[in-house]
Amino acid sequence: MQYAEIINLTVSDGLMILAAYLVGGISPGYLLVRMLRGIDIRTVGSGSLGARNVGRVLGRKGFYFALVADILKGAFIVWLARELDFPPGVVGSVVVAVIVGHIWPLWLHFHGGKGIATSLGAFVALDYKILLMGGVVLLVTYMATRSFLVSWIATLVAMPLIAFSLGYPMYVVVPLFVSAAIVLYAHKENIKQAWHTSEHKG
Repeated sequence: MQYAEIINLTVSDGLMILAAYLVGGISPGYLLVRMLRGIDIRTVGSGSLGARNVGRVLGRKGFYFALVADILKGAFIVWLARELDFPPGVVGSVVVAVIVGHIWPLWLHFHGGKGIATSLGAFVALDYKILLMGGVVLLVTYMATRSFLVSWIATLVAMPLIAFSLGYPMYVVVPLFVSAAIVLYAHKENIKQAWHTSEHKG
C-alpha cells in the first residue's frame, strides 16, 4: 500500500495504528517512579518522561530500565505489525504512531518524553540496516562535537536521506522523515538552548 492510498485503510489497519499510539503512550519510567517514589516524574528535573530524567530520580538503574523499556516498546509494536503481515504503508504509519504516542500520550494529558529511545526501537524493527548506517553518523558526529543531542539530530536528518539515496521504498523513507521531524520538534527547546550556548561560547 502506498501513502497515496492511505484513505483505503481497513478497520484492522486503523486499529493497528491506534494500538501503536496507545502502546507508545505507556511510560515505564513514569510508572516506575510512581511505584518507587510516589511522585510524578513530570514535576522533577526537566519534566520529561525520558530515561535521563528518570535517572535523576532513580539513578543509573532507573535510567537503563527506562531506556531499554522505551526502546523495546517501539521495536515490539513495529515488529508485531510486520509479523501480522500488515501492508508496508501501515507498518510505516505504526512507526510514526508509536513515537507520537510516546511524546504526546493521551492518558498523561499529552505530556510525554522526547522520543529518542522509542524511535530507536521503531527504526530497528523497520529496517535495522538503515539504523546501522545512522549509527556511523552518530559516532562520527559525537566524536566531533561530544554532544549526544547534536549527534542524534544529525542522525535523524541523515537516515531518511540515506534511505532515499539508496533507493529504499517510500514506505521506509517517509516514516523516517516524518519521525525525524516529530522528534526534532519535541527537542526544540533543547536545540534552542544548545544553539544559544554555542553562540555565547563563540
